[in-house]
Amino acid sequence: MLPTRMLLPLPLAFLIACGGGDTPPPDASSGGTVTDAAVVLLDSAQLATSDVVIGGVGGLPADTIKLTGTLSFDPSRISHVGPRIQGRIRAVRVAIGALVTAGDTLGLLDSPELGAAQATWAKAAASRDVAVRNLERTERLAKDGIVSERRRLETEAELREREADLAAAAQALAAFGAEPDSSAPGVFPLRTPIGGEVVDQHAVIGEVVGPESELFTVGDLTRLWLILDLYETDIGRVHRDASVHVRVDALPALDIVGHISYVGAVVDSVSRSVKVRVEIENRGRLLKPGMFVQASLVLPSLANKVGLPNTAVQRLGDTTVVFVPDGAGRFRAVAVRLGHERAGGWREVLGGLAPGDSVVVSGSFALKAHFQREQFGGDE
Repeated sequence: MLPTRMLLPLPLAFLIACGGGDTPPPDASSGGTVTDAAVVLLDSAQLATSDVVIGGVGGLPADTIKLTGTLSFDPSRISHVGPRIQGRIRAVRVAIGALVTAGDTLGLLDSPELGAAQATWAKAAASRDVAVRNLERTERLAKDGIVSERRRLETEAELREREADLAAAAQALAAFGAEPDSSAPGVFPLRTPIGGEVVDQHAVIGEVVGPESELFTVGDLTRLWLILDLYETDIGRVHRDASVHVRVDALPALDIVGHISYVGAVVDSVSRSVKVRVEIENRGRLLKPGMFVQASLVLPSLANKVGLPNTAVQRLGDTTVVFVPDGAGRFRAVAVRLGHERAGGWREVLGGLAPGDSVVVSGSFALKAHFQREQFGGDE
C-alpha cells in the first residue's frame, strides 16, 4: 500500500509553465532540475493577497452520468393484430388514436374458408348429437333384451367416432382463432388481446388479406422503455431500481423519473458498454415512443474513496502533485496517483493522500508558479 504522503524525488525535471500549459519539456535541459525539496514559502503579505484556499480531502461526491437515448414500447405491451385466415375486410371499427380494451373488436373479415370450417363443425356437432341419442336408445333396448350387446357396443363406438370428428373440427377453428358457435357464419372478428391505444392501422375495407397481414397495432403507452449504453467502467456503481432522471426537449416542464429494471450481462466488444433498460411510467401518455431524451443517472457517493477537485491538481515535470499546508505560509508538493475523472470536476485519488488530509483546493497553480520562479529566478 502506498504511503499516505510522498515527497517529490530529487532531482526532478519539470516544465516552466507558459500561459497555463503543463506539457513536459522535450528534455531536461529545457526546464532544469529541482535542487531542493519542492516547498513553497509565502510571507504574510503574499499569503494575504493570494487566492489560496485549503480544504480537507474527503469521499467522492455523488456522480451523475449524462446519457442519451430514445423511448420505445415495452415489448410486452404492444400487439400486432391480424387474421389467421385469408379473407376480405368487411368493416373497420377503430381509427388511429382510439383507446381500446382487451377483447374489443377492431374490424371484421369475410372468410369463405372460415365459413366452411364452421359448417364442418356444425355438421360434426349434429352427428355427435344423433350418435348420443342412438346410444341412449340402444342402451334402453339392450337392457330390455330387445337388441344384442354387440349392437350396443357398435353404437357406442359410433359415438366415439362422432366425438372425434367434432374435436377435429373444433381444433381447426381454434387454429383460425375463431369460435365454434357464431351468429355470423364466415365472419371473422379481429380482436385485440391487450388494452391500449391504436397506434397504427392498415385495414382497408374490401382488401383481401391473409395470415401475414398486420392490420392494427395496439400499444399500451402507460409504461415505456428507455435503452441506454453504459460504459463498463461504471457498471459496478449501477444497480437495479436505481433512479434515472429523464428530460425531453419537447416537454421541458415535465419531471420524469424512471427506474433501472435491467443491466446487461454482456459488454459490447467495440463500444465497451452494456445495455441498461429503464422503465418509465407514462400515465398521462404525454411521452411517445421514438422521442429523443436526455437521461441523468445519479450514482451513489463513494465515501470510502478519496476525491479531489481538479483545481487542486498540478503537474511538475512528469509527476502529478498537490500542495499541502506544512506550517504558516509553507506549502509542500506531494505526489499523488489519480484515477478516472468524475463529474463535477473531481478526480479519484488512488495513492498519496488519505481521507482528512488538508490540501490546497484553489490557488495551486499560483503556488506552482511561485515555486518555479524561486527555483529558476524567472517568470512562469
